[in-house]
Amino acid sequence: MGSSESKREEEDVVEIEEDEEGLTDTLRTHLTRLIAYAESADVTLQQEVAEKLANEAVKPERQRQIVEVGGLKLLLPLTESSDTEVQRLAAHALANLSVNAENQILMAAEGGIEMLVHLVKIEGENCEAVHRQASKALANLGVNSENKMRISQAGGIAPLIELAKSRNMTVSVEAIAALANLAVNDSNEREIAERGGLAPILDGANTDHLDLQSQAARALRNLSVNEDNKKIIITLGGVNILKKLCRNCPNDRVRTQAARALANLGTDEGEDTHNEGKYEEEKG
Repeated sequence: MGSSESKREEEDVVEIEEDEEGLTDTLRTHLTRLIAYAESADVTLQQEVAEKLANEAVKPERQRQIVEVGGLKLLLPLTESSDTEVQRLAAHALANLSVNAENQILMAAEGGIEMLVHLVKIEGENCEAVHRQASKALANLGVNSENKMRISQAGGIAPLIELAKSRNMTVSVEAIAALANLAVNDSNEREIAERGGLAPILDGANTDHLDLQSQAARALRNLSVNEDNKKIIITLGGVNILKKLCRNCPNDRVRTQAARALANLGTDEGEDTHNEGKYEEEKG
């Protein structure tokens, strides 16, 4: 099975001063104090600390160092806050931290998967930004082979399918990215189809939104390995949607993923493309 990974992290507006030498003793002390203060602080300080950690976690060297000074012990409980903005910022920080492979294991061991699955299920006003960041974190965690099953066992697939239907395309992109990574597992591949996940993914592939097309094409490549899924994709008009991507999408990567999905489906359009199986990536 071929696998290629790419990483993308996001920053909010507020930044902490850079240090080319890495996390200095001063900054390490600063973050340690921030974490300690925020554990019992008011909502405003919790927001500020989570935002600072999210910004720092964009940098690969910080992703390990923040965890070393206790970042997960602060951020994971903050996902259970009653304040939506605290939840969003905590999920944002966790999404950036989860780009690191070691952090993916630590977050799962400390209950992070269950907490993030809770976030993709929450309802109410102003939840879309929380859904987006939590889905992104689950996409990163889902790169780890053991976490793929843990996310399924925690009930994560069904709410991600619901978010894939979101009219907010930024939410849909992250949810489909998570489903694409989870589909690099035979059991999950079947579950996604059985729960109705193929239709919203095909809808995403049939838009003019490039990021949505990209993640949907990758998901369809992974999901089209299963024989039963092939029949559903064909029945839902997936061949024409994928052919349209191959012919019209300006992005080479999207066209390649669509062609490989078509190859899995056994169509003429994909017959000259070697079927390399499933493909996963990290979205930080």
